[in-house]
This record gives sequence, C-alpha cells and structure tokens, in this order.
Amino acid sequence: MPLAFLLFTAKLLLTLRAFTSEASTIPEVQVPSRGSALPSAPVLRSEGGKLEVTLKLQPVRLVGQGIDLITRAYDGMIPGPTIDVLPGDRLLIDLRNELEIPIGSDATNRYHHPNSTNLHVHGLHVSPLAPADDVFGISLRPGDSNEYEYLLLPDHSPGTYWAHPHHHGSVVMQAGAGAASALLVRDPPGFLSPQLDAMEERVLVLQNLPLALLQKAAATSGDELFRSVFTDDIWLVNGAPEPVLSVQSMVWYRLRLIMAGVASWLNLDFGGCEVVLLAKDGIYINDFPRSINRVSLPPGGRADIVLRCHESEDGTPADHTVTSMPSPVNGSAKAFVGSLFAIRSAKTQAPQIDSPVPLLPWRPSRRPTYLQDLQGDLTNPDCSCKTPLGVGGNTRWIDGHLFQGAKRYLHQWPRDAVAERSLSGLDKHSFHQHTWPYQLQETPAGSDPYFKAGDWHDTYQNVFASQARVRFSTVDYSGPEVVHCHALAHSDSGMIGAEIVVGRGQSACACDLLGEATPVVEVLLSDQPSSTLSVAAFTSCLLMLGLAAATFCQVARAARNGVSSEACYTVLPA
Repeated sequence: MPLAFLLFTAKLLLTLRAFTSEASTIPEVQVPSRGSALPSAPVLRSEGGKLEVTLKLQPVRLVGQGIDLITRAYDGMIPGPTIDVLPGDRLLIDLRNELEIPIGSDATNRYHHPNSTNLHVHGLHVSPLAPADDVFGISLRPGDSNEYEYLLLPDHSPGTYWAHPHHHGSVVMQAGAGAASALLVRDPPGFLSPQLDAMEERVLVLQNLPLALLQKAAATSGDELFRSVFTDDIWLVNGAPEPVLSVQSMVWYRLRLIMAGVASWLNLDFGGCEVVLLAKDGIYINDFPRSINRVSLPPGGRADIVLRCHESEDGTPADHTVTSMPSPVNGSAKAFVGSLFAIRSAKTQAPQIDSPVPLLPWRPSRRPTYLQDLQGDLTNPDCSCKTPLGVGGNTRWIDGHLFQGAKRYLHQWPRDAVAERSLSGLDKHSFHQHTWPYQLQETPAGSDPYFKAGDWHDTYQNVFASQARVRFSTVDYSGPEVVHCHALAHSDSGMIGAEIVVGRGQSACACDLLGEATPVVEVLLSDQPSSTLSVAAFTSCLLMLGLAAATFCQVARAARNGVSSEACYTVLPA
C-alpha cells in the first residue's frame, strides 16, 4: 500500500477523531429525514403589548442523512424560535453571545471576528439607534449580552419579517450558516378581510448552507468552530431537507416565505398549484388577488402568498414539488436550481367544498405614514441620489466605494422628506435598505406580474431590469441608514454602506459624500420622532460648508453625465 495513501488515511482519521471529540460537547440537533412532514419552530408571542425574549447564539451540531456539521444557531435550533408581536408592542430581546474565543484579528471588508455578533430585525420600521436596530454600534464578543428594545409604532405594517446577526465580517459565518428567526407582526383584529383572516397559514424559513463558502470564510477569519464531514451544499426548509407540507385540496392557504439564504436567489415554481401574491417584504400589495407564475425571492426577501392545490384526477393525494428554476436571463445573478419542498394535496374528513371559492379583492384600509403612496408627478422628491451597485472598477462597490466605516456616509437625506433613489446593477445584486422601505415608481421590464409600480420592498433584485427608481419617506426617525447587497459574501467583503437621515428641507440633501477629508465635529442625533435637531452655531456653519462642497461636486458630476471614479469629498456631521 503506497505510503502517501497511508498518510492521507491517518490524517483523515485524526481529523474525524478531533471532530467527534469536539462535537461530543456541543448540543446535537437531529435533522429530519428527506421527505418528512414540514416542522414548525416554537412561537414566542407577545401578551399585553409586550414580549420579552432571551435569544442565545450557540454552537450546535446538525446530524442527518448526508449532514454532519458544527455551526452557530439561535437557542440550539435551525431556524430559531419565531418571534410574534403586534403593532404598538414593546419588544425586548436579550441577546446572549454564548460562543467562545478566538475573537480573531481585526479586519475590514473581509471575513473576521467569527464569534462576535449583534442583531438586525430585518424589515422592521424601528429606530436605527441603540438600544434598537444599531448594527454598526453594537458588537458582542463571546460571553457578552445586550438587551435590545424595539418600540413598534401603533400603525406599524403587519407582515413577515426576520431577525439575524449583522456583525460586519461575520454575517456569512452566522446568518449564512443557520442563525435566523422568523419575526411576525400579527394582523390586528379586523385588519384583514374575513376570508383572509380565516385562512390557515404556515411560516417557511428557507435556508442554505453553502459549505465551500462557509469553509473559506472560516479559514479566512481564523474560525475554529465551523466544521463539516460532508461537502455538499445544504438547503433546509424549517430545518428539514425537502419536507412535505400537507394541505386540503382546493382550499386556500397563506404561506409566509422567508428567504434566509446566503447568495443565490430563488425562482420558485409551485407545480400545479394556483398562486396569488398577497404581500412582499412584510407590506401588503394594493391589488390582491394578483395571480403570479413564479415567486422571485432574493437573499433576505420575503413573500406572503395565497395558494390552493388540487388532488390527483383519481382522487388520490397529489404531490406538487416546489422547485427553484434557473434564471431566465443569462449573465444575471445566479439562481439556485433544485427542489426545496413538496405540497401534498388530499381530500380530508372535513366537509368538502362543492365548488372552488374565488378570492375576494382586498387592500389595507389604512397605511402608516411611512407607507403613504409616493407615485406620480404630484409627489416631488425633496432629495434625489443615485446608488449604483457593482458598477465601475469593483463588482463589490456600492455608490462607487467599498465600506469605509459607520460614520463615512454615502448620502445624506433630510428628515420628514420624500427621498428618491436611482438604483442600478439590480440584475446582479439584491439591494437591502434598513429602517425605511421603498416603493417602485415604474413597473420594471420583463412582464413579470410579481413586480409592479407601487409595490413596496426592503430587499429588491430583478434579473429582467438592472435599474429601478424608488422613493421612500424619511419619517418617524433620524439617524444612520444602512444599505447593502444582501448576498452575504458581498456584504462581508465591503458591499455595504452607511447613510444618514438628518436635518430638514432640500438644503439638507447631499449625495455622494464619501471621501477622505477629515470628518467635521459630529452632532448627537435625537431618536424622538419628529423632534428638532439642536446644533451649535459653529457646527451649522460647517454643515453649510459641507453641503456647498457636495453641491459643487454634484454639479461637476452632472456635467460629466455619469458616476465618476474621482472623489468629490466631504463628510457631514453624523
């Protein structure tokens, strides 16, 4: 027997022995077998206007058919518990980092600090400042904890959201490796139509663990935790591979889909089932019922759909495979191709429906201020900026730059204003905006009924149309606005940026601010909705000088008719 083979075998046995020894001290989760019934995560539901949650980020070992790996998860489960609140609730999350050292070396725009963490409530319209959704200012090392407090507005949009780690440099190693929880804002009594309110619903968290990417991130960051015996990528739905959702034939169900994957987008086909769109990214559409052919889910995106499925012609149960299809556009963002779960439709002992029940039109009777319609010529934006994604000399640029720090702002938007953003590069990148969701101003090319003018998103990608003009209302809060590509490897490698909502009126609008100038004196931000910022006189003068410089740069850029690789530099007060 060749010596090289003996050495390889011995090395493999030592690796497996070390893996088994370490894994024996880590809680083990048995992954259901392929084709098992769709599991459900435990639900933590608010009562009396309040929900207090303890969320622990812990090591966990997943074991199943073709699966044996050590990763990170919330409360020792994948996905973590479902958080369920109402508009107006006070949500308290005690996040505890129960990981261990090493901390790892400091770095910027590459994988680092695999065991440091924080929390992002993806899609919620809540304060971007501590103790709420501050993803740049809060960082928990192993053994640390932090109590987050989120005060939901009384008219916050009911919908489907989610929570995940957002520590820059370790998002792939944590959110991309299993740490995620569904977060639902329930519909208040009487909000939905009686027909929608009576529907059974299911929450489906779609996660993938791309093992080659995770191993690369672990090696780069100095991680000593993540390990896998096998090398095949893993897709899980509620923690199970290709589970089966059982439904009664020809009965309408509501499915809440959460794409908690890492990079590939999903082009979901539901076989022979009828599919109707109800909401995207936690916000109801205006023209329900809208029939759709496919559900287009970028990383981080969500969709609420209503569907019904028939049984077989001979009356026996029918399995409808839900499959992600290839991207219809060559050269666009890569879509996962393969089956994810099945819907088994069968007659039950319940009273049968004599004829199919049609869906009745419905739309919300009221919307919060941050979701007021911004379409049309009667709504003039107070501030308009361009945000190209991956355009120029680096495919990870956002607005022509890699991430340079939490106080290095791309744009400044005035408060209580209509802001307009012109996006490009959307056929290759998914654009996520924290705090303030945005509205599509035109129906994009491609004739896909999933996308229409007037729809709201917080995470958007469209392989048919690389550009989009969107608007959003900078109401209720001031402070930092985080924008990034939600392909997590892109974000960790620098495709993320900080912006700022501060000041009022068109004079507080400034685009393309990021530069190398020495930052001016920072101003403390008020977190009270609709309050007036109090600034010192000398700081106001600096602000005006900064705005003047930014305006000069914008004029120069406009004259060149495009995004410049040259720097028009200034940094405004934080």
